[in-house]
Order: sequence, then structure tokens, then C-alpha cells
Amino acid sequence: MELSSDFIKENQHFLRSCILYEVLQKKSVFSAYQNFCDTVGKDAMEYPDFEFWFYRFYQGKHDLHHDRSADPESKTLVDMPVVLMNKITQHLDPIERARLRYMNHAMKDVADSFPPLFDKIDIVVSDKSLYWTLNDKRFSCSKKGSGSILRKPNSSKSKASEKCYMEKGIEQLALVLKTCNFQVNHVSVRLSDEKRNCDGLLPVPFNAKSACIYGYNTNQVVHSLSAMNPGHLESISLDGVFTEEPETYGMIFETDRFKQAKSVNFAMSMEFNVEDLASFSHLKNFKCLLTGENTFEDASRIRDVGYLVNHYRQVMSCLFSDNIHFRKT
Repeated sequence: MELSSDFIKENQHFLRSCILYEVLQKKSVFSAYQNFCDTVGKDAMEYPDFEFWFYRFYQGKHDLHHDRSADPESKTLVDMPVVLMNKITQHLDPIERARLRYMNHAMKDVADSFPPLFDKIDIVVSDKSLYWTLNDKRFSCSKKGSGSILRKPNSSKSKASEKCYMEKGIEQLALVLKTCNFQVNHVSVRLSDEKRNCDGLLPVPFNAKSACIYGYNTNQVVHSLSAMNPGHLESISLDGVFTEEPETYGMIFETDRFKQAKSVNFAMSMEFNVEDLASFSHLKNFKCLLTGENTFEDASRIRDVGYLVNHYRQVMSCLFSDNIHFRKT
């Protein structure tokens, strides 16, 4: 079989006869090319050449000796006028434009001329899977043995990989985040447990207006925030079960993302004292849980801290209990 395949490859007429045979079997061009490659070899003929002869024979032109040099030069996608490519691209959604970037350099330039602004991206990490939803398109990478299974939207087929689900999932997520000028209105990150290491989870910095992070410790919050460009992030919401000592929260206060945010909601499992309010002076509004031994005394101190820090009159509402629930507006 190897000798006969090599013999066929050396004769263009024999190759065209094989294509004519595929046409007579009434197969689709894709199935015919796959069978052609399996029989003769993948290096026997490039798909564009195969497609030319397939449709020529399909139209009843069975001349095996046709001289293609006399034909007009065939057109490709990149030969399309730029104005027309722009017109088509503007009707694609951001996810479709992101895929267009990987076709060739010309299409990449066209796709990048439209800022990819997404509404939201939700990322969830567990001990068995990493999945994310971009607008309404869901991607997932699940653990299978020592490898993983990747599933993409609008496809019923899954792709197996020898890489672990985290490595493969982050690799695929990076392709989306690397889209030129990637922007999203809202990003949420949910981590399954306190031991979950989120280093490298968001490998490419991007612009986000608001972020919600569900975690268990300060390191997870700081690593997640570090992927979002400061100056763009306006709102931060932290949720989860934080069991650390309050002293570690200073790591969050020191990030440029926190310093430049306008609004922050802290998880009710994160406890603060009145002195911490000085770190919130730049915020337009925030929500946090305060603890103290003397509720009424602390309420007075809250008022004083508010006047000293902000230099303007503030309206404050407190829920007087063993823990103080404080909102500054």
C-alpha cells in the first residue's frame, strides 16, 4: 500500500482520478478530502487544490488534463475588500470576533479594530473543573484521570488532553484574555476552598469595571485583583468565608485596585474595627462589618472618624448590635 500510494502521488492524473472517484461517490467535499488523505497521504495535495478539482468534476467537467495556469487567479478570504470585511465583522458578537483573530494577520487586524467589550465573565474553580462563562457562552475543562476534557460552546464534541484540567483550562482562558484591548463590565471569580492556589488563574491583565471575588483568604483576593488594571476597576465586592486574622486585610488596602476603587463591599465574615475606617476615606461608599466591645462608644467614634477623614458631613446608618453593620454614603 505504501508503494502504491507513493506511485499515485507522483502522477497528477492519478491523483485527479482519485478525486473524481470521490465525487462519483457523492460525498461532501470535507468527507472526500479526509478519505483522500487517509488513502493517498496527507501530503499528497493541499485542501484548496483538492477543492478546486472536486467542484470542477462535480460540475461535470471531467477533463483530467485541464491546465490551471490559464484560469483566473483564485480569490481567498483576505482578498476581500477591507470595507466589506469591516462590514461583516461589525455584525459579529465579541466572542465571534475573538475567534476571527486566529485566522490570519489580515483578519486579526480587522477584528482588533473593534474594541472587544464584554458584559461579564464568570470564572469558577473547583477541585475537579475550571469553567468560565463569557456573556452567554460557557467553556469548561474537567478532570479526567491524569488529563482533562475541554468543552466549548456551540460544539457537541469534547477534546481530550494529557494536561491537567487547571493547566489546560488556564491555557484556553488566556486565549480570550489576550484579545487586543479586552474589556469587560463585570468579572466574578469563585474559588472552591481556602487551599486553592489562584496564581496564574488570570494570566493576562485586563480592564474591568466591577469585580466580585468569592474566596477564603486575603492571598486569593490579592492575586485575583492583580489581574485587573488599576484605574479601570470602580467597584469591588468580596464574599466567602474568611477565617484569617483581620491584620492580613492590610494587603488588600495596599493594592492600587483598592486605592483607586470607588465602591467596596466586604464579606460579612471579614471583621473590621473603627480604626480601619481611615483606609476607606477615598471610597464613595462601602459596606463592612465592624466589631467592638462598646457599641454606643464605637458609634460616636465612627462619626468622629468620618468627619476627620473626609472633611465633610456624612450620613451614616448603624445597626446597633454586638457587631456593627456600617454603610457610608
